[in-house]
Amino acid sequence: MKLQKTGKADGSASRSDAELVHAARRGDKRAFVEIVARHQAMVCGIALGILGDFAASEDAGQEAFLTAWRKFHELREPERLRGWLGQIARNAALGQLRRKRGHDVLEDGLALTDDSPQPDEAAASEEEAALVRETLAKLPETYRLPLILYYREGQSVRLAAEAIGVSEDALKQRLARGREMLREQMAGKIETALTRTVPTAIFTMTIAAAIGALAAPAAVAGGVFAATSASGASTAATSGTSILTAMSTSKAFLTAAAVAATICVPIGYQIHTGTAPQVTNAAPEIPAQMAVTTNSAPTFDESALFAEWRALHERYGTNAQAMPQLYEAISALKDRFCRQAFRAALISEWVQVDAAGGLPFFLGKGRDETQRRQFFEEWLARDPRVAVDGLLAAGTGWEKMARECLKAIARVAPERVPEIAVRLPKSDNYWEREVHESFAIMAERDLASAQKAAEAITGPNRDQALEGVAQVWAKSDFNAAIAWAGGLPEGTDRDEIFRAALVGKAAVDPLAALDSVRLVPPGGRYAHSATTTGARVLMEAAKADLDATLGWVAAHPGLLGRDDLAGLAYSVTDRLNADPAGFLTARATDGSLLGILPALDLALLNNGAGQRAAVWDWLKTQPESEATKDLKKHVLSSAAFQEPGLALQLVADLPATPDGDKQVVELARCLFNGGNALGRFDKLYEQAPDRLRQPLVEAAFNQCLSGSTLDDPQKWIARLSLLPEASRPKAIESLARAWAQQTPEEAINWAASLPSGDTQNGAMAALTSAWGAKDPHGAAEWIASLPAGTERDRSAESFALAVAQTFPREAWDWALSIGDSAGRLRAATETIKMLAARDPVTARQWIETGTFSAEAKAELQSAVEKAGKVH
Repeated sequence: MKLQKTGKADGSASRSDAELVHAARRGDKRAFVEIVARHQAMVCGIALGILGDFAASEDAGQEAFLTAWRKFHELREPERLRGWLGQIARNAALGQLRRKRGHDVLEDGLALTDDSPQPDEAAASEEEAALVRETLAKLPETYRLPLILYYREGQSVRLAAEAIGVSEDALKQRLARGREMLREQMAGKIETALTRTVPTAIFTMTIAAAIGALAAPAAVAGGVFAATSASGASTAATSGTSILTAMSTSKAFLTAAAVAATICVPIGYQIHTGTAPQVTNAAPEIPAQMAVTTNSAPTFDESALFAEWRALHERYGTNAQAMPQLYEAISALKDRFCRQAFRAALISEWVQVDAAGGLPFFLGKGRDETQRRQFFEEWLARDPRVAVDGLLAAGTGWEKMARECLKAIARVAPERVPEIAVRLPKSDNYWEREVHESFAIMAERDLASAQKAAEAITGPNRDQALEGVAQVWAKSDFNAAIAWAGGLPEGTDRDEIFRAALVGKAAVDPLAALDSVRLVPPGGRYAHSATTTGARVLMEAAKADLDATLGWVAAHPGLLGRDDLAGLAYSVTDRLNADPAGFLTARATDGSLLGILPALDLALLNNGAGQRAAVWDWLKTQPESEATKDLKKHVLSSAAFQEPGLALQLVADLPATPDGDKQVVELARCLFNGGNALGRFDKLYEQAPDRLRQPLVEAAFNQCLSGSTLDDPQKWIARLSLLPEASRPKAIESLARAWAQQTPEEAINWAASLPSGDTQNGAMAALTSAWGAKDPHGAAEWIASLPAGTERDRSAESFALAVAQTFPREAWDWALSIGDSAGRLRAATETIKMLAARDPVTARQWIETGTFSAEAKAELQSAVEKAGKVH
């Protein structure tokens, strides 16, 4: 969709992206709404390229814009807004894809969605829509995304190339290849569908409602609807037809009905800008009617939703006392979309009517966190001083709200941040860095004042405040910041403040910061990725200059470890998504490919997952090296875990060599994710190429089956027939072991039904081991009931090994009861080794009193000596 000038007096439609960003940062929500209108086609197009579903792409697009609104102050270069929005859109779509694969339930947020007919069903017949989805899904993302963006961006090569981050020539090549890969008869239908499903003004207004830009939204609505209709993207939005009539045609118009409620709310507050009026102590009455005029806004005065909104106010009132009642009445509405839109409008209304009374209501138990935050941020935009006073006086629940909104407070009321930081308790979440980031915002504005305030802070958040100052100070004078940090009093975590200074230096001089990385201990937090000194400096250096940073990594092999190199993951993911083959070729050429493998591994498991096929295609063109072999393993394992269909296809490319066979076996194991994905077995086996089938069955039985992953033992008994005879005994033991962890009596009955011999004995031994670990007394009674012979000996041996760590005396006695001398010695050896690690004297006494030959005793004494050396 191309945004057209609307003829508005402020000329906002002619403003550049950077100008709109600056205006939005100052609190001008109209500017952000215009950004949405300008870039929604690109954002939803990127999401469509990943998700392959029109409705889901708009959901992801809404999520992306709301994320952008929250993180707007993190955009370093406003003129690169499109690329920044594009990456957020990719992350939102990939996140939705992961939630869908994990069967997660999406939160009931402000995005207006429903189960009505999909946009693609409105664009074409149901059969054509399905065909479009299926055909697009078959294209690799490298070619699918350029096609989608080209048609969504009004067939502009430049805009599509900018969105992806490639040259126009590269975009043209991908377009040509993508068209070739489409079936000829489908090309026209896909081009039409992509063009006709560009997000409309309804999408824009949904975002506007969610960020509270529709306080009295007729002016915004008019501009957006006029812009959209001028470009031909939405005719229904500007027609004289009732919204309720249009509702039945598609999801987009059902959403419009909900948004119309916020467009026409008859309340007395204004669109928020940087010069919003101050709130008075008295709670004003809201006029029952309010005349709204714009140049081009559609009118919804006759809509049923408008009538419903008006009726709610007529019934409950428009003063402070009416607000909670209105909220509860809206919560009781059955229509989800109407409920969400009315809530968004009510929050903005409530802030003007009775902010001080409304905050305790939203801080109350069970209230929605998103609504709670929207309420406070609306108040903060209107009157920062009064809003902060109200928050600090709010009582229970204020801490969480204050922490979440601290950066917003730092921008409009920086003098209040130290006061809040002193009162906040230490966060239990390592990743919560709001105090750090808030003091960094203060330092960017006035370093001396921020330094003085941070030094005066007391309590658990003092170090974070100092870190924020050090990070900003180091950008202009690294040596001074380091000297200051070194002179801080005892009790201060100086190392963490040094790290913050290094991160600040990395933002302006990446190579100098990397050269200094050893000035600070490695640090890092267990089980927390990219938290070491090296990782944090690399992360910031890569944001500033990725090519130079990777060159430094290549020139300093081995200086940073795997945990450090994880810090490159975000920037590597961005570049990989933009041009996989070009990026990998450059890294292979400059010698940094091997060094960035940890980052590539994380990328392929997360937001770079859509590039696995492209990375694999690139690998097929490369000579084998240590780096390419490792990268191939990463592609296979991540595909097996998250994209099994692709993993099955890749088997055909594995060479018929011993190394290739090992890769097939490893791939089979990864396909079941350690047993967590054993539910895939039947489908995987059905689709697997012949070469993969036996390794797949063996991996399922021998590496993944356990008491926690075994579902129906009878299914697994039937699956034994899929294995050759030689492989079945081991699989039978695995099944017996897993079954015994659940119901040992049933497992025993099944094992007893097996033909006598080694296979049956092995099953009995396996289940005894598992049973002994779970219920040693029950297992011991069962073994004692067995007649002397091979079955009892093998079961006793397994039992002794299972309980030796916990019950060494009992294990020793069971070992001595074994009739077979070889079995007796094996069980005794393992038991005595465990005892010797704790009590070597007793271990030697047991050996001397045991019924063993002199040779056997010497072997056992040797085991004691070895155990002593190890420990």
